[in-house]
Amino acid sequence: MKNIFTYLFLFFTSVLSFGQIIEGDSIVNPKIFWNVNDVKNYIFKTKETKKTAETFQQEEISYNVRINILDVFGDETTVLWTYENVKFDSNNFVNNPLYLVDKVTIKYVIDAQGRFLRFENIPQTITDYLASAEVIKNEYFNQTEIQSKIQDLINIYSTPENITRIFEKDIRQFHLFFGKGKFDTKGSTIEFNSYMDNLFSTSPTPAKTSMKLNEIAYTGTNYTINALQMADKEWLANSWFNYLKQLSEELETEKPDDSRLQDEIIYNVNTTSRIKDNGWITYSSEIKTVNFQDTNYTLVRRIEMD
Repeated sequence: MKNIFTYLFLFFTSVLSFGQIIEGDSIVNPKIFWNVNDVKNYIFKTKETKKTAETFQQEEISYNVRINILDVFGDETTVLWTYENVKFDSNNFVNNPLYLVDKVTIKYVIDAQGRFLRFENIPQTITDYLASAEVIKNEYFNQTEIQSKIQDLINIYSTPENITRIFEKDIRQFHLFFGKGKFDTKGSTIEFNSYMDNLFSTSPTPAKTSMKLNEIAYTGTNYTINALQMADKEWLANSWFNYLKQLSEELETEKPDDSRLQDEIIYNVNTTSRIKDNGWITYSSEIKTVNFQDTNYTLVRRIEMD
């Protein structure tokens, strides 16, 4: 496959196409122009790496997602994703909820801009997940320990509150740039307050996000756009300190010193997507990095149209 970065030119020029290009082909306003029964196939790949002074851990996952447009009504579009062919870089059981996913569907609704609104028909997703998990559980019928771990995953994720956590990061990356406004080719950025996953608790981490248009393709049919999310360092330090305090109470050990509030934690997410003039993603790369003490953590999620 050709080096994907040679394609990072991308997007539009014809005002007659889908209306995303305005003011002399120098501004783009990311929107969707999808139709009922549209179907697109994607390959998702994630690579997770954790390095310390003494250890190195790595996990790779790949899976296919088929995206169907079920309905377009008023300002809302109903989308169905089907997950299948999940593969890990290990022949052994992996304690990850995706390990139990095969032909599992997730339905959600977006607005006319392409912004995520809500999940729908969660009971069907749970039913799919339970059926898929049961098949995989039967493959380990004579391995009690693994069956127990699978059952733990089933118990955790087969609830309306948790089932969407398996899929929401993929969907969030796919729709990240829609509905954020107009971007120009002069290098100006759109900045706003946002939230990121918390490293130490369930509370979301406050962050600053900046987005900019990288370039419009000479072909006039694609563009690339970039986002950088940076977590609030002071808030992270306080969250880390509170986590240590809670841990010391649970273990009945000495409480952490206030100097731990000075611990520096760097937590960024950098996302680049190539988007067609009809709003379909052709390629997207999200790189999450965390640098803390002697630990360097990286998670790369790539989405490619198949």
